Amino acid sequence: MTAPLSSIKKALKILQIFSQDYPDLGVTEISRILGVHKSSVSRIIGTLASEGFLEKNPSSGKYRLGLKLIDLGNRVLSRYDLRDHATPFMEELAKRTGEIIHLSILDKNEIVYLDKKGEGQALTIGTKVGGRNPAHASSMGKVLLAGVSHQELMNILSLGPLVPCTSSTITKTSQLLKELEKVRKQGFAMDNEESFPGIRCVAAPIYDREGKVVAALSVTAPRQRMGQERMKEIKRQVIETARSISRRIGMGESRTE
Repeated sequence: MTAPLSSIKKALKILQIFSQDYPDLGVTEISRILGVHKSSVSRIIGTLASEGFLEKNPSSGKYRLGLKLIDLGNRVLSRYDLRDHATPFMEELAKRTGEIIHLSILDKNEIVYLDKKGEGQALTIGTKVGGRNPAHASSMGKVLLAGVSHQELMNILSLGPLVPCTSSTITKTSQLLKELEKVRKQGFAMDNEESFPGIRCVAAPIYDREGKVVAALSVTAPRQRMGQERMKEIKRQVIETARSISRRIGMGESRTE
């Protein structure tokens, strides 16, 4: 005897039974295909429709896949395309600066490293592709947090306290909010030994074709090589490179200028 399906599994199975051959399905059809009671199917479909994952075809009265799935699919595709598009720009930036270059995305209250170039440089910090770091403690994290909506930011900040990575890490929400507002206005973020002792970073946002911040690019260097004058030059180069990547993935000139 098979165990009953949970509501989440039922919802996922409902989404998967739509196809090119069966683009529109009614509650009765879905109930029959899955072997699930109509009342249960109806409730789940109602929830999926309210969230945009399904929509009712006004002509047939049946349901079809919603536009929310296109949005999610595009997010996944852009994530994989992004790394390929960014690679030559990151390699060039690593050569010009002689420092380590990171590419990351936001996952809840953490950044996830998508790529890393310049591993052969004199400095190699303990980061790796696929690794994570607290978003509030890094320049890339600040860039990414500054790019989300206010409600999404509040949701992220509610996940837990701002744990210190070093003595310089921002640990007060009010201070972080002020910092993020500054980042939005200036278009870049800095990490002054907030994530790793003795390490400074400068990061800039990467935008998709809709003008949303989808990733962050950074240059990482030891404090000794990141004085005020060099930091200005690094800042210019990382912003220019992030703009070039944004244009490569479809963002227009008006948004990246």
